[in-house]
Amino acid sequence: MIISLPRHLLFACVLAGVAHPAVQAQEQNGKPLLISTDERCAFNRVDDESLELAIEACRAAATAGDLQAQYEMGEFYYQGERIERDIEKALKWFERASIQGHPRAQYRLGLMHYQGEGVTRNLPQAYIILKMSAVNGEEAAMDASDRIELQMNEEELSVATHVLGTLFRDYLMQLREEQLQELQSQPPAPIGPSVPTGEETPEIP
Repeated sequence: MIISLPRHLLFACVLAGVAHPAVQAQEQNGKPLLISTDERCAFNRVDDESLELAIEACRAAATAGDLQAQYEMGEFYYQGERIERDIEKALKWFERASIQGHPRAQYRLGLMHYQGEGVTRNLPQAYIILKMSAVNGEEAAMDASDRIELQMNEEELSVATHVLGTLFRDYLMQLREEQLQELQSQPPAPIGPSVPTGEETPEIP
């Protein structure tokens, strides 16, 4: 089962300024979205003449909020196989998909923070993003985060662990609040035995 965390929590995870001693985070409102691994863009199914149309269609879907299209746009620019490689654009699309909980985008984004591709190299931030990717179902992210953990000093690991703990605590609190609101919105159950009406009313002899 894939766990998609609320966008404002993932936004804090992905884009928080993880630096010691202070941790800065920003929030973005929104609802969690279910993750689909179905291919959205036709980059590998079109010829060179149709490639530009495929890019435009994929960009439109990604701009409209389709997280799979956002991830595929990121991969398209990151790999640079059929277009000039553009790390800045790849980073932008990976960030957008990561905010919505796309595990593969989070994995790629975490590695970019680890390697310093398009961003300043930041081990705690890479560790946090990769842990979120692992929670969302990307198996390779767990091994990657474990390797990064061995390279962090005690202070960096403390900061990263604190951020992760805060994210999960806030997430559990939000789950409880949503469950409570759902219960409160349901009509109260009738008290006592139900009384049949209409044709179901038994005749009195």
